[in-house]
Amino acid sequence: MTVGTVYTSYKTGYAARVGELGQPSTITEEITIKKNDDTPIKPDQEWDAIVQEGGHIPEMNGYYFGTVPAGATWEQYLRCRSHSWRSGPRGILIVSVEYSTLYMLDPAATTEVYAAPSSVDFASRSRAVTLYRTSWTVPPPTTSVNITTDIGGNAIGGGFVGKPDQVNQVAIRIKTTLDASAVAMDAVYGNRYTIVGNRNTDAVGGFPAYSLVCEGVSAAKVGGGYEFYEVTFDLVWDRWYHFEQVPTIAEAGLPRQNSSFGPDEVKWQRLELPSAAFLPVMFPGSTSGVDTKWRDRTLKGFWTP
Repeated sequence: MTVGTVYTSYKTGYAARVGELGQPSTITEEITIKKNDDTPIKPDQEWDAIVQEGGHIPEMNGYYFGTVPAGATWEQYLRCRSHSWRSGPRGILIVSVEYSTLYMLDPAATTEVYAAPSSVDFASRSRAVTLYRTSWTVPPPTTSVNITTDIGGNAIGGGFVGKPDQVNQVAIRIKTTLDASAVAMDAVYGNRYTIVGNRNTDAVGGFPAYSLVCEGVSAAKVGGGYEFYEVTFDLVWDRWYHFEQVPTIAEAGLPRQNSSFGPDEVKWQRLELPSAAFLPVMFPGSTSGVDTKWRDRTLKGFWTP
């Protein structure tokens, strides 16, 4: 109960709902307000006065107005999302207040802790390449370095043009949810976009070092009034580790040919790309390194311990 100069309020109802991954968890409270002189409240005229007296109604987007239950986790992050009110018997005012948050109970934790939604999506695709050799004896490099030796194998006839082919790829979208009230989003994005255009020096979700390229990072607000942002990393895995078969070019600007009119020399080459460790950028720890629980919950599945 809260007793003010003009009004007295007390809670008369409580309902809670824990949402699934990506859905808000909510608490809805019913608050009854009466005037201390027992005259009827005129909601359309007195709402602002009730709010200004303080202690009766939480501020919009303010934190949870009630007492957080002992041992609670996600409840402490609740924010007020809406007020609705109606007249009750004998001139009292009945107010419904809804709180919500995207923080949720971590299903993989052994103790009751909170977590923000995160997930990963995969999609197969391919990219167009030109073959100048088949049955090569030197495979595409698994490092970040272009090789200077011939790849061997059987030359494609008519080496001026090569042979069109496709190389398998996997597009990977890693989605994390961040709280703008905990850390400024410009700092978040400024720290994370640094891996764009880089190859990975660490294994990520079963994809080995140097097999991934970060194609982009995006940050988009979740919901109309929520303080949460979804930060998405667009990665691509490539079966050839992003290398190409590049023939040695003759003076005329065409592939240098051997006596059989095939490409005389072919090497594995790619555009020069910087490299970086992806995991500390995508899942930074509280001080340094990698938050391994956050990483595993995202890359292995939200229910994997």
